Amino acid sequence: MKRPLGRLVAAVALAAPLAFAGCSGTLRYPGTETFTLAPGYDGKRPADVCVLAVSGSVSAEAGAALREGLRARLLELRYAPVRLDEVDRKPGDYRPGGKNSVLEINVTKWNDESLYGDGTLRVSGEVRLFGGGSLDVLYHGKLEDVPVQASFVARTTESRPTTLNQAAAEAALRFLHGLPVKGDG
Repeated sequence: MKRPLGRLVAAVALAAPLAFAGCSGTLRYPGTETFTLAPGYDGKRPADVCVLAVSGSVSAEAGAALREGLRARLLELRYAPVRLDEVDRKPGDYRPGGKNSVLEINVTKWNDESLYGDGTLRVSGEVRLFGGGSLDVLYHGKLEDVPVQASFVARTTESRPTTLNQAAAEAALRFLHGLPVKGDG
């Protein structure tokens, strides 16, 4: 009877350090994220921001969803995004260097082949926030092969529009991760 108990104690004694070692490591997510704020950003922080149409390697549907996700995220950060239909109606008024602050986005990778499987999207690209009347970049966010999850809504074929919108909202959150909340002052 002592022998099986001794083996159990020995097995637990050997397994415990391995189990704890597995829990103490640093989590590393694939992909890279880089965020840069211009020096003196607080003094140049725009109130109104125009979100330009998404350019690059993305479908029109996904680009529209990402643009709406960026607009919604700016609202959460207490900026005042200009209505998208206004920006689209007068594109000459909303451009880098023009009188209005603009957020420009270029997607270089939008891999959604797993989006409707396990709910994963891999995205690369960059956003740049230009101040009104200037070509100075106030904020730059860059993602390289970053995974975005929408798995909790990617259940059935009927959930595809919701899944795309959720993935785009999560991607927008990642692109604007380093943008500070707009203060009251």
